[in-house]
Amino acid sequence: MKFSVILIGLASICKAIDYYEVLEVSPDADDTEIKKAFRSLSKKYHPDKNPGDEAARQKYLDITKANDVLSDAAKRQIYDIYGEEGVNDPSNFNKRKGPDYRFELEVDLEDVFNGMTKETSIRRNELCKKCKGTGAKDRKTIPCKGCGGKGVRLQNVGGFGFNMQMQVQCERCGGRGFLAAEKCPTCGGQKVQNAIKVFNVQIEAGMDNGSAITFSGQSEQNPDWFPGDIIFILKVRNHPRFTRKGNDLYANVRLTLREALLGYSKQISHLDGHVVQIDYKGVTQPNYIRTIAGEGMPHHDIASSKGDLFVTFLVDLPSKLTPDQEELVRKLLPR
Repeated sequence: MKFSVILIGLASICKAIDYYEVLEVSPDADDTEIKKAFRSLSKKYHPDKNPGDEAARQKYLDITKANDVLSDAAKRQIYDIYGEEGVNDPSNFNKRKGPDYRFELEVDLEDVFNGMTKETSIRRNELCKKCKGTGAKDRKTIPCKGCGGKGVRLQNVGGFGFNMQMQVQCERCGGRGFLAAEKCPTCGGQKVQNAIKVFNVQIEAGMDNGSAITFSGQSEQNPDWFPGDIIFILKVRNHPRFTRKGNDLYANVRLTLREALLGYSKQISHLDGHVVQIDYKGVTQPNYIRTIAGEGMPHHDIASSKGDLFVTFLVDLPSKLTPDQEELVRKLLPR
């Protein structure tokens, strides 16, 4: 009886941990969801908040370990294919990084002034969820006969009176050491499937045209490489009222001849909806530029600091004067 209890205890200790269950997220969770779950759970089960609670301490260790794996693109892919044991096998990390992909993301000037989250989606290859990237039905594999399950084979190299052997990757199994016993019916043995991936792109206030937002390890998935990066390059559309140069904004305000001579009261609706009031009494020369400090773009690194707004005044002259108006102008503006 005691022997049975010991075996049961060992089985529970050795039972593989599902890292997704530990963090209470789905296998499709993105980096943002994983970070959010880790922050919430680590705070809840932190030893400082649960002194003397051994169960909470163990839960905290599991949460930390799960986050360490799932927040790293390379470790996560290995875990998805091989499980917890695969993450502990150093040989699984001897893979190259896959290609990066860049996408242009069009945004409005209001978006980079205020900051916002923009949802966009792309198509990419993902590991088959049914076979976990093995290409095998029910994930059943057999040792590769080409390399005897080692993933590498010896190749004879000779010339100029010498002969030697060197290790090369087995081309039959791609270095994995195993082949599918039967092809996965979902992916047809291709190991990957084309799917739509949704990205929530965080556009920070002050970003500029050409700014890059990188999602590390979120590119094409393949069991033969670690996924590269998805990079979104911002393209800011032209604005009908404002022009941006660095952290400064430029706008035009039109004045009638009367306003140019006697003064004006104008309002400019800004990119976040607030109104910039401009008042002046007196003569304004055509193309005069007025600087309004602190009404430009927020600095990307220091959002509380802003550039300036430069307002150019354009004077609309009448296309024609009546005889009476001409006479009045001559009297008011003698040579």
